Amino acid sequence: MNEQQGKGQQEGVFPAGVELEDVDCPHGCSRDDEPIEKTSDLLHGISGQFHVVRCRHCSLVRTNPRPTAATIGAYYPADYAPYMAGAASPRKPQKWRHRAKHRISRLLGRDVRRLPEIACGHMLEIGCASGAYLQEMRAKGWSVEGIEYSEEAAEKGRQMGLDIQVGSLESATAPLRTPDLVTAWMVLEHLHHPLPALRKIRQWVGDDAYFVGVVPDVEAFDRKLFGPLWYSWHLPAHLYHYSQQSLQSLFQAAGWDLLAVRWQPNERNFLISLERWLSAQQQPRALKFVHWLMTARSARKFRRWVGWGLGLTRQSGRMEFWARPSRQADKATL
Repeated sequence: MNEQQGKGQQEGVFPAGVELEDVDCPHGCSRDDEPIEKTSDLLHGISGQFHVVRCRHCSLVRTNPRPTAATIGAYYPADYAPYMAGAASPRKPQKWRHRAKHRISRLLGRDVRRLPEIACGHMLEIGCASGAYLQEMRAKGWSVEGIEYSEEAAEKGRQMGLDIQVGSLESATAPLRTPDLVTAWMVLEHLHHPLPALRKIRQWVGDDAYFVGVVPDVEAFDRKLFGPLWYSWHLPAHLYHYSQQSLQSLFQAAGWDLLAVRWQPNERNFLISLERWLSAQQQPRALKFVHWLMTARSARKFRRWVGWGLGLTRQSGRMEFWARPSRQADKATL
């Protein structure tokens, strides 16, 4: 047992076979980390205590120590939510009322997964799960392929005729075609080695490609309010915890220009964190009310407007980014 494993065992029993590693800041900063939080896997209840630290030099927040890439699969059980969704069937053409509603939502900033104005081409989705989004984009005229860590989830998509490569982004081989668009919805926070991974994607795409995705925002007010109970910690599956500043630095170091950051309309982070806090405080009446807010059909419009307000004020906890290859970076040297 190495030093970090010994430290981990003192802080809780880990699943059999899980090994911890102590890692430096990926930007090469000298070790000078500020402790931020200590918590456990509150999503699935799998054992183990984990620390979150912030690099005092570049402000990047990371989980450290963390499970190794070879053993972190213990924290991705078969019922992990993204794996459970089946591949979607192509959507039927929308009626004018639905199209108008979508346009209004876009103008109000209440839509999610916004894409730049780009002609249909070839799309690569990182972390495509069972391929629901690939199916949606294929129905719109794109040729598509994906990369997915879970063999079981990828197989569901393959049964729908999708090209899905199984494995981590760090170990993946080049896509079948040069992508015009790469998407990564809630993926970058899961990567063990985000900097070389983003450099790899840069090698795969042309100079006019777009990279679009979403990551949790560690500077959201509910993280500071709820501390270890914050929903988006999602330890230890989330290995890095980005702010707008640290996301900008990461893309720049990997040869990308971060064009835009938008906070998605989303109320779930706040409401789930609040639900956890009320449960810890043993407040059954308030807990029942929050549960009603989260699930009741009659509260759906209220939830949407709360999410819109949080997005508008940059407090929703979900940052959507658009990036393009840097014109100043030499692709051959990345």
